[in-house]
Amino acid sequence: QNDDAYTSSLIQIIMLCGKSFLKEKASDDAVYEKGMTQFLVKLVKLIELSKPMVQIAVTHCIGSLYCTPVPIYNDGPQACRHELNIKAIEDSNVVKIFATELKKMEDDTVYQEILHLLLFLSLSSSNCDCLLDMDIIDVISRNMVAACSSNNSKLLQLSVEVLWNVIEYGNPDKVQDRFETSSVVKSLYSTFGHFIQKAKTKQDLQLRNDVMSVTQVLVTRCPNAPLLECGFIKLLTLVATNSEVKTTDALMKGFSMKPQNDDFELKKASWSTLIGLAENDAMRQVMIDVGLLTALFDYVKPNDSICSVEWTSAQYEELQLQALSSLETLSPLCLEEYMRGHGNTRLIMLLEWACLDCDYGGHGNSFFGEGGYQTRRAQLRYTVRVLLAVVRTGNENVVQDLCDQGLIGSLLVVLNKYRDTSVPIELSILSNSLLILSLVCETDSNRKATFGDEGVNLLLKFLSLDSEKFSSGLGYHKLLLSSVNAIWCCVSFMNQDLFLEKGGIPILLDLLEKCPPSMQNLVLGALLDLTEDARAVPHVVTWRGTGQKTAVSLLIQLWRAEEHAMGVKRDRNHVMADPATPLQGAEQLMSDVSAHALSSTPTLAILDVADNMRAKIYAMLFRIGFDNLPPVSAKDQITLTLIENYLDFKVGEVWEEIIAELMLDNITPIKSDREALREIQTIIAAKSEAVKKHQMEILERESGVELEEEQACYEQIKFNFQQWEQQNASRINFINKTSDYETLQISKQRQSALAEKSKQDPPGIRDTVEHSTLLKMLTTTVHSGRHINVPLSDNPTIVSPHKVLPAISPSRSNERSVLTQ
Repeated sequence: QNDDAYTSSLIQIIMLCGKSFLKEKASDDAVYEKGMTQFLVKLVKLIELSKPMVQIAVTHCIGSLYCTPVPIYNDGPQACRHELNIKAIEDSNVVKIFATELKKMEDDTVYQEILHLLLFLSLSSSNCDCLLDMDIIDVISRNMVAACSSNNSKLLQLSVEVLWNVIEYGNPDKVQDRFETSSVVKSLYSTFGHFIQKAKTKQDLQLRNDVMSVTQVLVTRCPNAPLLECGFIKLLTLVATNSEVKTTDALMKGFSMKPQNDDFELKKASWSTLIGLAENDAMRQVMIDVGLLTALFDYVKPNDSICSVEWTSAQYEELQLQALSSLETLSPLCLEEYMRGHGNTRLIMLLEWACLDCDYGGHGNSFFGEGGYQTRRAQLRYTVRVLLAVVRTGNENVVQDLCDQGLIGSLLVVLNKYRDTSVPIELSILSNSLLILSLVCETDSNRKATFGDEGVNLLLKFLSLDSEKFSSGLGYHKLLLSSVNAIWCCVSFMNQDLFLEKGGIPILLDLLEKCPPSMQNLVLGALLDLTEDARAVPHVVTWRGTGQKTAVSLLIQLWRAEEHAMGVKRDRNHVMADPATPLQGAEQLMSDVSAHALSSTPTLAILDVADNMRAKIYAMLFRIGFDNLPPVSAKDQITLTLIENYLDFKVGEVWEEIIAELMLDNITPIKSDREALREIQTIIAAKSEAVKKHQMEILERESGVELEEEQACYEQIKFNFQQWEQQNASRINFINKTSDYETLQISKQRQSALAEKSKQDPPGIRDTVEHSTLLKMLTTTVHSGRHINVPLSDNPTIVSPHKVLPAISPSRSNERSVLTQ
C-alpha cells in the first residue's frame, strides 16, 4: 500500500492477467471455472488501493478479458474460450466492486476508465441489474450534469451511453423503479437543455442527439417517468415546434433548426417521443398549449411547389409523412383543437392533391416513405389513415363536416384510381378507404345514396378477385374484408337493388365457396343480411358453383366442416352419435359451468352462436325454406335434418345450462317449475331421439336404394353376357354352314320345314293352285329381307362384350350390299 517499489511490478502482473488463461485439456474449462471466478474477485479487489495506476491497470485487465477475442495457437496449450471469460466476470459480480469504487472516486481519470469499462459490462442484462441495485445511475447522472459545466465531452459521452445501455438492457421493473424518481430525469433534462443552448460543434450536436435517444428509450421503457414535473415535456415540445411556431421562451434562446442532418434527426426524434406520450392527458395538454398540433398541421398541404427555407425537398417530404403519421395518433385525442386548426379542410385538400396524375418526384426515403418513390402514394396512404382515425372517433360533427366537404366523392375517386392494382401500398389505401366509407355511411341513408351506383360497381369489382390472390401476402385479404364490411354499411337496404341487379349475390356465393375458412363467417353474415330482402332468395337458389354445386349443398358442406373443426360427436355417416349432446363441441363438453356462472358472463351455449357459422347457416336455409329446397344426396339429407332442428337443440342447451347453474347455486325450484324443467328435458330428449331415428331411416333408405341399383347393375351385366353368348352361337352356326355341306343341308331342310309350317292350311284341302314361296337358286338358309349386310373380314373373331371394336375408316368400308334373287 505504501511502498511504490512494488507498484510497477504489480501493474505488470495485473496486465498479464488481462490475457486469456491457458488450458491443456478441453475439460479444464469446467474444472477451473470456479477457481477462475474466485481469482477475478481477488484481482478486482486491488482497485481499492489508492494507486491510480493500479486502479487503471485493473480496469484495463478486466476490459481486456471481457472484450478481447482469445488467440488461437498452432501447438501447445490453448486459450480458454472467450465465453468462459465473460461468464466468469459476470458470475463474480465484479461490476458491484467497480460501482462501489465509482461512487467514491475522486480522480477524474480513473473515474472515466471505470465508466468506460462499465460501458462494455452494461451490455449484459445481469450487469445492468447490478448497476440498478447499486444506485450507480444517480451518481452517473449527477456527474453528467457536472461534466456539462466543465465541457468534458468524453465523460458526457460515456455517461450517456452507459445510461442508454442500462435503460435498454436492464430489467423493466427495476428500470421503472429507478427512473420514476425525478433526480435522474432532472439530470437528463439539464443536460439536454445545456446542449440546446450551447451546442455548436459537430460533437456537441451528436451528444445532444444521443441524450434525445436516451430520452426516447426511457419513454418506451418507463412511460411514468416524471418528464412533465421536470419541465422536460415543454422543452421537447419547444424543440419539436421550433421551425413552425415562433416563441420567446428563454429555454430556446440562441437555438434554431438548420437544414443539417443532426437538427433533422433531432426534430424527427422529438416528434416521435412526444407522440409516444400523447395518451397522457396532462402531457398532451402541454403539447397543445405550446403548439405541437399547429406545427404538425403546417405540413398538411401539397408540397410540389413548396420551397422550404429550413429543409431540403427530401427532408421536407420525410417530415410531412411523419407529421401525418403523428396526426393519426394525436388528432383523435384532441378533436376540438383539430377542428379549430381546420384539420378536415387540410386533409381533404391534401387527399385531392395526392389523387392527381401530375408528375411528382417523391423521394421515398425512410420508413414512412416506403412505396412512394416518384409518386404521391405515401402522402395518400397517410392522409387516408389520418381520416380513418378521425372518423373512428364517431364524432358526428366531424364526420358531417368531412362529408359536406366531399369526402365520399374523393374516396370514390381513390377507389376508382387503384381498382386494378396489385401494389401493396395501393391495396392498403383501398382497404382503409373502404373502411372510412363503411363508418361514414353506416347510419346515414343520404351518404349511402352518395355512395350510389359507382360505389356498388367498385365493390363488385373488389369482390370478384381471383381466389389465388387471397394468400399472396400483398394485402388482398384486407381489401376483401373491407369490401364485405362495406356491403353491410353501404349497400344494405339503400343500394341493394343495384347490387342484386349486377349479380352481387352470385359473386358473394362464389367468394364464400373459394375464400379461406377464416373469412367464411363474415361473407356468410353479409349474405344473410342481404337475404332479409325476399328478392335476394331466388338468386341464392339459382346459383351454381363448382361442379354444379347448389347453394344448399355448399351451406351443408360448411356446416359439416364447422362441426368437424369444433369436434362435435358424429359417426362416419355424420349421424348424431350422442343424442344427449346434439350440438356441443369438444370445448363445450369439457367446460365447467362454474366458470361462466356470473350473470355478466355469457355461457358457452350463447357464445357458440357468435363463434361459428351454424346459426347463420340455419337462418339462411330457414329463409330459403326447408320445404322448398332442391333435391340433395342422402348424406346431405342427414345433415339437413340436424340443421332443421338446430333452434330446438340450442334452446335445449340453454335450458340444460340453466338447470346446471341452479344446481351449482344450490337453488331448488318450486314444484311447478321442477315439473316444467323436467318436461322440457323430456321433450328435448325425445326430439333428439326422433332426429336420430329419422337420420337412421334416411340411411336405411339410401342403403336400400344402393342395393337396388347394385341388383340392377348385376342384371344388366347378366343380360350383356346372354347377348354375347347368342351372338357367339349365331356366328359359330354361320361358320359351320359355310364349311360343312351336311350342316348346310340340315339348315336348308329346317328352313323348308318352317316355311311349310307357316302355311295356314295344309296342301290339298282346297282346290287351289299352290305357288312355291321359295325363290329359285336361293343361296341362303335363313329368313331375311331383300337386302342383307355381310361383314367382310380376313380374320373373323369372336368378340367379348366387354371389349370395344376399333372405329373403321369411312374410306375403307367392310360391308357390301347383296341383292337376293
